[in-house]
Amino acid sequence: MWPLIKQYLQNNRLATEFNLRMSKFPRWRNLKHIHSPTTIEYSEGQTFVDILKCALPCLVQLLPANSCLVLLVCVMQKIQIILDLDVTTEKRLNYLRAVNSEYQKICEEVDRKHQKSLDFLKQHMLGHAVDIFRAKGTSRNTNTRIGEGFQQEVSALYKRTNGRNAEHQIARKDENEETMARLDMQVEMWRSSQDDDRDLKLIPSANAGVNPPWKLGSADARVSSHRLELEHSGKSQFCNFDKRLREHLAVHHPSHIVRPEERIEIEPCKLVRIDYQSTVNWKSATDILRCNPKFHGQPRYDSLIFSAQDDPLAMGQLELIFRCHLPGRVSLDLAMIRTYCGSSWKPKTRTDCPLREMNTGAMFISLEHVVRGALLCPIFGSPREAVYYVIDCIDGDMFLRLNPID
Repeated sequence: MWPLIKQYLQNNRLATEFNLRMSKFPRWRNLKHIHSPTTIEYSEGQTFVDILKCALPCLVQLLPANSCLVLLVCVMQKIQIILDLDVTTEKRLNYLRAVNSEYQKICEEVDRKHQKSLDFLKQHMLGHAVDIFRAKGTSRNTNTRIGEGFQQEVSALYKRTNGRNAEHQIARKDENEETMARLDMQVEMWRSSQDDDRDLKLIPSANAGVNPPWKLGSADARVSSHRLELEHSGKSQFCNFDKRLREHLAVHHPSHIVRPEERIEIEPCKLVRIDYQSTVNWKSATDILRCNPKFHGQPRYDSLIFSAQDDPLAMGQLELIFRCHLPGRVSLDLAMIRTYCGSSWKPKTRTDCPLREMNTGAMFISLEHVVRGALLCPIFGSPREAVYYVIDCIDGDMFLRLNPID
């Protein structure tokens, strides 16, 4: 479907604007940032998956109202996420069946309006996706993106057999090599995690003997809360920073009393690593969130999901990550964020992708309330500057959290 969308953009002289919007798409870990996707003639499959994840905020106000191509991108995002899930449940299969039916209807409209032939094998195989899941398990068991490397591996194993009952010998040798490879991979992953910790310049936990699900990194020198407020006097979020911080501590941390004459020291950090349990397979997952005015030459302020009393999926954009050092050798890990709220604004083509608007004020939260990171992208071309799409297709966990499938 990407060649059809690309051709439509080029024929209607929209490719340059689309590429410009894609170049402004926010950065995210493990998401390839593609500046000029319409100039790509050939690439590996993951590149086109990344284009699909980023396309909706760039297209929705660029194409005509109620465009079937926008609806096509939205439903393809859902299918891609569900097909990539490691663990499949009955409810997820039912959801895939419903989305697949919606996809077929949109494809019929695309065929009528754009004369796109849908007579090809992968299109046909989508109709059997649920049956394939039931027969083969997760889609990775039938993934064609692994390339031809496996064929070369089997060929090499065959040469090590005596030619008799070769299948059994190949399976046994492959099983042994797979076991050794997995052991090597686990060791290498552990070494890599240690290297990552050093590269991120993670600092020890504030409380010795406690291992919280977050770690701060890339810390700057300590400054007083008054000094920090003066250094950011041009930013409205830091207005009355010291006063608001003391009020927050009095309400949410009453056991740590700070008298007005006592000094509060702030240790700003440029990143926080959040460990959380994935809703896809219930394994541990990690987000690395940046709060850096100059990350690779560009400002980067990631967003997150946090637990609030009235909303378990409240969202906010990081403005400051810091360790707060109080009198009595007490330290607290906090963040200052600008929260998002729901939006009543409607794009030219309405989809069920979540919309948010950014609030003007800032608030403090404890890092223990952070659930995981979130990717929000401004809707390019929107008359409101602070309207964002929540990119729920960034990974399976985010999709399942925002879409009540289970």
